[in-house]
Amino acid sequence: MTEYQPKRPPRAHQREAELAMEGREFFALFMAMRTGKTKMVVDEFGRLWSRGEADDLLVIAPAGVYRTWPEAMGLDLDPSLEEVLDIFLWSASGSKTARGQEELASFIAPRRRGDPPRVLLINMEALSAVERAQRLAVEFVSQRRAYVAVDESTTSKEPRSKRTKSLVQKIAPRARVRRILSGLPTPQSPLDIYSQFNFLQPEKPLGFSSFVSFRSRYAITRRQQMGARWIDLVVGYRFQDELAERIRDHSYRVTLEDCYDLPESTYQVREVSLTEEQGRLYREMRDRAVAVLETEERVSASLVITQLLRMHQILSGVAVDEAGKLHAIPEHRTQELLSLLEEYDGKAVIWCAYDASVRGVSQALEKKYGEGSVARFWGGNPSTREEEEARFKTFSRCRFMVATAAAGGRGRTWDAASLTVYHSNTHNLEHRSQSEERVKGVGKVQPALYVDMVSPGTVDEKILKALRGKMDLASLLTGDAWRSWVV
Repeated sequence: MTEYQPKRPPRAHQREAELAMEGREFFALFMAMRTGKTKMVVDEFGRLWSRGEADDLLVIAPAGVYRTWPEAMGLDLDPSLEEVLDIFLWSASGSKTARGQEELASFIAPRRRGDPPRVLLINMEALSAVERAQRLAVEFVSQRRAYVAVDESTTSKEPRSKRTKSLVQKIAPRARVRRILSGLPTPQSPLDIYSQFNFLQPEKPLGFSSFVSFRSRYAITRRQQMGARWIDLVVGYRFQDELAERIRDHSYRVTLEDCYDLPESTYQVREVSLTEEQGRLYREMRDRAVAVLETEERVSASLVITQLLRMHQILSGVAVDEAGKLHAIPEHRTQELLSLLEEYDGKAVIWCAYDASVRGVSQALEKKYGEGSVARFWGGNPSTREEEEARFKTFSRCRFMVATAAAGGRGRTWDAASLTVYHSNTHNLEHRSQSEERVKGVGKVQPALYVDMVSPGTVDEKILKALRGKMDLASLLTGDAWRSWVV
């Protein structure tokens, strides 16, 4: 065929990215949401296919993202490629049915060079938990010249995780072309970059033979006793300019603000008082790491990080006792959210740190605004959340998206909303950074408003300060620093 011709021509920054990765076996696209990461992969695969240099495309992305790829690909695919392309979307449940097994068998049947190209879309979590998915991915990239793209690559930043080992040891060596895609390459610490580049350069990522040697170079550690063990805790970082220089030759970085004139965002805090029971339980957990519920079950914590989690849960109206049972605590936060929304007549995205909060907030909103006014995107509705998202984006009656950042924080476009409310924050910087991006949109003229619900004088304030300052909570709690968080 003739040279690949995408439906949409590249923008200036996209053309720069194309030139930067031309002819590279491995490359990192550190491009913010809606700057064109998907387009870069689709167009490059199309060009390589048209030249006879690639046959198949494997896309690995988080569960909340990978289902968006078919629609996104359709925006850019050359019609001649789109016409012959065979796309298969992995589903653990679908692969168990007779029809699903038949479709999978047909898709993965061995093909020769010159046969029609294929795209396999698979969620990152399946590489850790589903043996069939891992075998499928390995077999797919082993058959022909495969282009492998890992979207939201920070989800494989832990060197010892099953998903990272699968990527590095089984998939990367068999791939013809390797790409990682992320808007925020180091969300928690500079050490996050190692595993991502270990996929790109499986033998010696960034010039280091192991994560231990990499960490020794760029992390400052302190020996500390944890129970009967001594461990090396990371207390700071060094030589970050050197690390940035090592990455620069193998990556392209762009933010949404670099590409478009976006309206300035506004941040506000909405103070929330504690109920009498919340105040008592919070003080008991803060002072003694043990709190007794009115039902006489005990909530306790043996580690500082667990103590902080329990304190934060109490602020959100949730308590988990020593038996693991969940208890609802009277709270004012949800009522304060309803009061806030009375002053706003558009669509809003509401982020919750806990599943129990998603349920409670959704019920309160539907009770006030009626059935169909709420869509949810969280771990409890994987089979319906795509449909609920579509309702939120399409129907004016569906005004509220209630979500957890772990499920909906990546790869979603919810720019129909201009208000984002954090009913509760997680301590995860990546969750915060990614979730803020959901309501931003190219060509959007209305500024985004972010409202954090905070109980004054509590750990709420310290978590928000850390997130706003782009700081990692885990790093802040090393040594004696934890004392300032729980006193």
